[in-house]
Amino acid sequence: MDTHAYYNKELVDKVLKEIVGRRREVEAIVAALAAGKNILLEGPPGTSKSTILRIISKKCGRPFYLVEGSSDLTPQKLIGIFNPAKVLSEGFKPECFDPGPLTLAMEKGGILYIEEFNRLPEEVANVLITAAEERELNIARYGVVRANPLFRIICAMNPYDDVGTRQVSRALLDRFIRLKMDYQSREEEIEIVRKRTKVNQYKLIELAVDIARETRLHPAIKMGASVRGAIDMVLILKEMKALKGELSVKDVETAALMSFTSKIWLKDLSLTPEDVIKDILKKVLLGKPSSLGLKEERNFWKDEGCLKGFCECTSIEDILKFSRIAPRRAALMVNTSPDVLDKISEMGVKGLEVIARIIGYLDPRLKEVARRYARELIIKQTAYISRGLDGTVKSKDPWNYVDLDLDSTIEKVLESGLKTLDNLVVYKKVRESRSYAIILDKSSSMSGLKIVIGALVASIIAYAYSKVDDYLVLAFDDKVTIVKELGKRVSVEELVDRILSLKPSGYTDINLALRKAYNEMVRKGRKPRGILITDGEWTKGENPLKSSRLFYTLHVICVPSRWVGFARMLADTGNGNFIFMDSLSNIQDYLSLLFS
Repeated sequence: MDTHAYYNKELVDKVLKEIVGRRREVEAIVAALAAGKNILLEGPPGTSKSTILRIISKKCGRPFYLVEGSSDLTPQKLIGIFNPAKVLSEGFKPECFDPGPLTLAMEKGGILYIEEFNRLPEEVANVLITAAEERELNIARYGVVRANPLFRIICAMNPYDDVGTRQVSRALLDRFIRLKMDYQSREEEIEIVRKRTKVNQYKLIELAVDIARETRLHPAIKMGASVRGAIDMVLILKEMKALKGELSVKDVETAALMSFTSKIWLKDLSLTPEDVIKDILKKVLLGKPSSLGLKEERNFWKDEGCLKGFCECTSIEDILKFSRIAPRRAALMVNTSPDVLDKISEMGVKGLEVIARIIGYLDPRLKEVARRYARELIIKQTAYISRGLDGTVKSKDPWNYVDLDLDSTIEKVLESGLKTLDNLVVYKKVRESRSYAIILDKSSSMSGLKIVIGALVASIIAYAYSKVDDYLVLAFDDKVTIVKELGKRVSVEELVDRILSLKPSGYTDINLALRKAYNEMVRKGRKPRGILITDGEWTKGENPLKSSRLFYTLHVICVPSRWVGFARMLADTGNGNFIFMDSLSNIQDYLSLLFS
């Protein structure tokens, strides 16, 4: 048995790969499970509560037991009963006991998930208090059941529901920690519908999602629809289109009524669910509010033009626009029309930036194609931009003059005049080894555009410096990986491949990375110079400002982040330049600062 199932640092990332968004909630749930706490999830239906828990239990290898809370639930159904037929023939033996979900979860160290927590009868709630607090049950004729260390109780309740519900006792609530879950963002709900329906007509998906979201804001509705309504509507329209070949506004209206009227709860009883959904549909299609006088507005439903474009492909201009403001939506457009990736890859730096912003949201097959294009674009841009930096790099004087022979130098000046530095007479004249440590942040916050910026910057710097000196490349999260060692030659193509294959994960220990880079440089007899590429989001380890002071020069390239101020402090204390890079345009101008 894995006694540390909930303490796996990779668990959060494994769970997030199978759901859309919800990082905050997943991290909170995993932390609570690891802390040995029972959890109460509070939120409307369709907010991924059971989905998250099923995935967590699967990734942890723990059994998952689902119980529907209702007035019919009894302590016996929860705990278990002796099989009457076996008891008559064999008596009250432990083997004759049929354990219920609570007993099974306690014995096997599983997760007991109870939906509709506020519908539990009082006697069932009392059983849960004992299990949650004492972590044991005394079952007559069966014995004492002691909970496995991995046993957890997780309950869920809908705060909007007041039919058949009960006030949860303070004694029971005191045994739980509470996490409130709300609806996800519009872009996340669009992605959920796309994945669940496997439909790539993004405008149709947007329509269904917007209707669902409008039901949560409508003044006549007490509780709106979850994303399930949007999923149902898209699936119905998918089959309608297969049957009829094309869709009409009337088809959209029918699908919306079928999908949403059963999922909303009205507070204005003078209206019907049909009236409200028609009103919302009209508002979404026309992009403006409408009245409820639909009987006088029947001509609207004959206007097929308002549906025009809902199943059409988008233009590349839309993808470029949305890649900055709504990358999930842009990725959905590309998933719908994969061939557009070829055109994007021909757009140079602009195309690379688009790929960087959307790659995390693409289908797995397209993600590999996008990664290949990104590699090719980075290599092309590296060669192009580095040519402009060659002169800057070579103009630096690489010589280090030590132990000046003052008498001999004065004699030489008196004889012929000091015309060049070569006239200096020194006991020792050596070429100073100008090496840099490129320190690349690959923590979980450095996904998408950030890691591509890091790959491009690192490859350009490496390409430029490989012609005059050596360089070290480190990648870090809460651990440090040497991507390229000092003294070993690596092609730019291989370096880019190595960086793009890094999977952003883990916490950010900047101090650990700076210490490692400093030690590697000093160990090889190099003056400690560094170029740190990060978002500055320091989340683990000691204060990195202590280590930045160790460097002769520490430049900092900061990618988009709310920690920009801290990243600037690292550059200041490291006696280096600070560059804020929120895009790939003008990258040559940015990097010229590093060589000035």
